[in-house]
Amino acid sequence: SAPSCPPAMSLVLIAGSGAEHLTDEIGGVLGVPPVAINADNSDGETTFHIDSNVRMRDTYIISCRGDSVNEHLIELSLLISALRRANAERITAVLPYFSYARQNRKHTSRVPISAADVASLLEEMGVDGVIVLDLHKPEISGFFSPRRYFVSDSCMPSAARYLWSQRRLRRPVVVAPHASSVRLAQAFLDSLLKLHEAHGRPPEERPTLAMLLPHKTYVAGEGSERIQRRTLELIGVVDGHDAIVIDDIFDTGKTITRSAEALLGHGASRIFAVATHGIFSGTALNDFANSGLTTAVVTNSIPFHIPRDHPVRKKLVVLSVAPVLAHQIAKLAGMPAPALDPMAATFPMAGAMFTGPDRPRRARARSGVSTVVSPIRERVQAMSLGDYDREMGVSTATGLGNISDEAEMGSEGSEEEMSHNNDLDAWMAEEQRQRDRERARGASDISTLSFA
Repeated sequence: SAPSCPPAMSLVLIAGSGAEHLTDEIGGVLGVPPVAINADNSDGETTFHIDSNVRMRDTYIISCRGDSVNEHLIELSLLISALRRANAERITAVLPYFSYARQNRKHTSRVPISAADVASLLEEMGVDGVIVLDLHKPEISGFFSPRRYFVSDSCMPSAARYLWSQRRLRRPVVVAPHASSVRLAQAFLDSLLKLHEAHGRPPEERPTLAMLLPHKTYVAGEGSERIQRRTLELIGVVDGHDAIVIDDIFDTGKTITRSAEALLGHGASRIFAVATHGIFSGTALNDFANSGLTTAVVTNSIPFHIPRDHPVRKKLVVLSVAPVLAHQIAKLAGMPAPALDPMAATFPMAGAMFTGPDRPRRARARSGVSTVVSPIRERVQAMSLGDYDREMGVSTATGLGNISDEAEMGSEGSEEEMSHNNDLDAWMAEEQRQRDRERARGASDISTLSFA
């Protein structure tokens, strides 16, 4: 477990490159504006300065994998080093996606176990703990020494709640596309079963589990010239059911698209795909757009960019991991943890993830408070859940309804929304200053009593 921190220690949120929007949303949930970082890499070497005093403070670095994984790890290591040299009391690396997680074993000779090496790098630089989401393999936690705390959470309950409330699932079947995804599929099924029981659905609509197994057969030829045919054998029944394919990563998309084709061949009514991390390498986005998928659900654990006219936008839903990460950060920091149930998966990620080359990205130099339109922050800080549900067209009574395409795929935000967000930022900054003044008065009172 994580070591306890002094109650008066203030929380510090720091965004790595590419994690600015996610950090803004986490800060909005917690009511803690991120601190400023001024960074520059004009000569190819990253230099930065943390504008806020972090001495004896509880610091959290939110770091998302970017286009260059190695640069991301170097920047993370330098941030940890800077905080350690600045006498931060505790340093936690918040890594929605753990880089090199798929290189977690030695599958042949003369290869590294890169996931273990990343863990060793973070420990050597001085990190105290790590928060991750849906690890590729849970045994990666064993690569860290017992001196470090390791927190792993899952986005499967949030994704299950979204599909249950927004897609009106009919006799859902959770499908594991390969043996490695059975654990995540079981977690998703458990979440669906809880929702099924909570809403009093009939027993014949009870969610079930199925699995696809790859099978090779030889159809012609002899010896080295034999022709292989690869098929996916289904264990379970999907005929007339909604099939939900579960995996931890959308990478090339081949596993998901082939699974969708096989399930449609077995009579599935609709095909949904769910994964926590979206890498989308190669032609993955085009393959998703041209596949038989009804909807693919992913999170913003990894920043990616989709042109606004891309056809995959009609099928892809991006959920924010901010509530899940904020919940874990609050528990570690000794703050009241925000409840996940009313917040989970009722709002897909805003249009920040759907930017194109013509839209300038946010400057790395940051102010103490953000002006980015954050739907999570607006919902939590500026309106009640019921007001939000009514605004977005979600039925509060039944938890069912349809989110508009604009809300689902993101919107730019009007001038009125930006003005509202600026007011909210000012309010959050004033709240932080008020808390700092109260802590200072408390410390002064303690000093007076000590030397009286």
